[in-house]
Amino acid sequence: MVDAKRVLVTGASGFIGRALCEHLVAKGCYVRAVVRSRVERPVEGVCYVQCDIERSTDYRALVEGMDFVAHLAARAHGKGGRSRQTLEAFTDCNVLPTQHLAEASVIEGVKRFLFLSSIGVHGDHSEVEPLSERSPLTPRAYYAESKLQAEQALRTAVSGTGTSFSIIRPVLVYADDAPGNFSKLVRISASGLPLPLRWANNKRSLVSLRSLVDLIELCIERVEAADEIYVAADRNPVSTRELVMALREGMGQRARLFPVPVSWMRQGLALLGRKSIYQQLFGDLVVDSGKAVRELGWLNEENPLNEIRLIGLRKGRK
Repeated sequence: MVDAKRVLVTGASGFIGRALCEHLVAKGCYVRAVVRSRVERPVEGVCYVQCDIERSTDYRALVEGMDFVAHLAARAHGKGGRSRQTLEAFTDCNVLPTQHLAEASVIEGVKRFLFLSSIGVHGDHSEVEPLSERSPLTPRAYYAESKLQAEQALRTAVSGTGTSFSIIRPVLVYADDAPGNFSKLVRISASGLPLPLRWANNKRSLVSLRSLVDLIELCIERVEAADEIYVAADRNPVSTRELVMALREGMGQRARLFPVPVSWMRQGLALLGRKSIYQQLFGDLVVDSGKAVRELGWLNEENPLNEIRLIGLRKGRK
C-alpha cells in the first residue's frame, strides 16, 4: 500500500482491529483508530480516538480527512435469545452506526468504505455446493440479520456518490488470541479430557487472521474491489476432529478422541437444547473464496492445520 493513505479503523481494540492497525502502520499509513475505552497496549504510530460509535452524534468528525474507512466494530453476542429487545440491541449496535458512518463518509469525501460482515448472512451451514457470494441470503441469527441489514444500509448510503463500498463476509477467524468459538475449542483441547469427536468428520472453512487482514488491505486499496462483496476463507476446509487433533499435537498431547455415532450426538444435544452446538461441531460450512483470489490476487491460507498446530504449540508453552 502506498504511503500517506489515511485510514479510519473502528473496532480497533478487537483482535482483528488491532492486527489491522499494526499491518497498516507497517505499510506507512496514517491510522485513526476508534475505540470505546482506553487501550492498555496501544499500537505505536496509531492515533486513537475514544468514542462510543453507537451513541456518537458527530460521525463527520471521525471520518474527516480520511481516505478510507474500515468498519469492524460490531456486537457479536446478545442476551435474551430471540427477543425483540435482542433484535433492537443488534440494530442499535450494528446497523445504525454503519448507516451514520457511511453517510458521514459520503459527505466528507471518503473514497471507500470497507465493511466487515459475516458468512452468517448466507446461513449456518452449506449443502452440496460450497457457499459463495452468489449463495442465497438466509441469516439464521439476529447477529447475521443485523449484518445483512448493515450491508444494505451501507449500499444505500453510498449509492450514486463518489464513495465506493467493499464488503467482506468471513468465516470463523483463527489466531492465538481469537475469541469466541475458536477460543472455546482451544480451551477444550488444552483440558486433555477425552472427547466424543473421533467421528466428527464434517468439513468447515476457517480463515487465518493474517489472511483476513491481507484481504481487508486489498479491498481498501484495489480498484477492482470497488462496490464488490467477497466471502473469506482458507482454501481447504477441516473437520472438528482434525482441528482438535492438530491443537493437541501442537500442545504435545495425545488426541484422546473416542467414537460416538453422530446421530446419537445430534439427538443428545437436541434433548439438551443445544442444537447450535451440534451444528458447530458436526455440521458442514464450506466456503469458496475463489472470487477474491481471482479478482484481487488474494493469497489465502492453503493448509490451516499447519498454522493451528503452531497455535497449539504456543498455547502449550504458556
